[in-house]
Amino acid sequence: MARLLTSKPFSAASLKKTMQFVWAPAQEIFFRDIEENRFLVQANCLGDWKKVTEQGPWIFREQGLLVEKFDGSCSAAAVALHRIHAWVRVHDVPELYRKKLLITKLCASIGEVLMVDMNSSGYEGGDYVRIRVWLDTRKSLTRFVSLKPEGEAQVIMRVKYEKIPRFCYVCGLMGHGKEECGTGEHSPSKEAYGSWLLVDTPWNRAQLYGGTSNRPSRRGRQGPGVNGGRGAGSTSRGGSVPTQGGRGRGADVVVQDNRKRTSTDAKLTEVSPVKANENVASAKGPLLLQWKEPGVIICEKEEGARKQLEFEDGSGKNYPPREGTPPPPPSAREQKRPKKQTTPKNMTMTGSAASGLEGRQSQ
Repeated sequence: MARLLTSKPFSAASLKKTMQFVWAPAQEIFFRDIEENRFLVQANCLGDWKKVTEQGPWIFREQGLLVEKFDGSCSAAAVALHRIHAWVRVHDVPELYRKKLLITKLCASIGEVLMVDMNSSGYEGGDYVRIRVWLDTRKSLTRFVSLKPEGEAQVIMRVKYEKIPRFCYVCGLMGHGKEECGTGEHSPSKEAYGSWLLVDTPWNRAQLYGGTSNRPSRRGRQGPGVNGGRGAGSTSRGGSVPTQGGRGRGADVVVQDNRKRTSTDAKLTEVSPVKANENVASAKGPLLLQWKEPGVIICEKEEGARKQLEFEDGSGKNYPPREGTPPPPPSAREQKRPKKQTTPKNMTMTGSAASGLEGRQSQ
């Protein structure tokens, strides 16, 4: 059984399509609407069933999808849907009390403990213990757990959440924000919860830093490390800002300018020598052609070698020197061949042609 932790209307078709994509089932998974905001999810293999019911939390548009196992022995509408899986980190645990049984009892106030990871202290260098719990959505989030050893001071341990749905900074309940709690008008002094309850993970960075512009950059390893470490005195990858040392922890971060380089930074605004010569030539005025002698064209105002263009028109005519554009080629009439002359039928032949005709007739 599944239900979305929200009181707002939403698209059931979009929810089903998104979950099908997120779960990536080996076989087809079917959704059946039981009532408004209550669905029966049916898997066709054991692997898909375990993934859906045990590998949460599943989030849809910042709202949690509450999933409970259902065997069909009772009414589907009678199944209680008010729990969600979550990974929680408990910080500042003293080494003396890092015992699995003690941590299980200590974290019972957070929710029903499902798993305890005692070897998480080496992960990212954190001094915490990871536990997997069922969070009750009807209760406020737990901000800390405490331990009072006999004859010693009380020990307070901070609690942080790796991935949880949207929650209210005023009442601490999941499923709505502070603007939707009551009238929505709350002073900052009434906010007993906040983004400091979230672990710095890719999922939570939007709430921690408020947008991409305030997030710490992951490009080029901007953290230089401890002075004198590996690669001391080198420059950070992706920029020209010198670092104070190699990779390590505990050193000040050198802030790099990650903005895009402009044409001014790359010195691309300077005019190239070729374009400069072209601009000078164009400033002198248009290029004119002048006739110096028949059949030869010389370019005026040309520096360097003189280019001559010779041509023959086949007519043998000499054109007088002119300035400006060259004359057009000879017209088609001058190049047309004369027509062959024919003798009309009624014309009388004379001379040798007539005597030749009379000789033929006498023969």
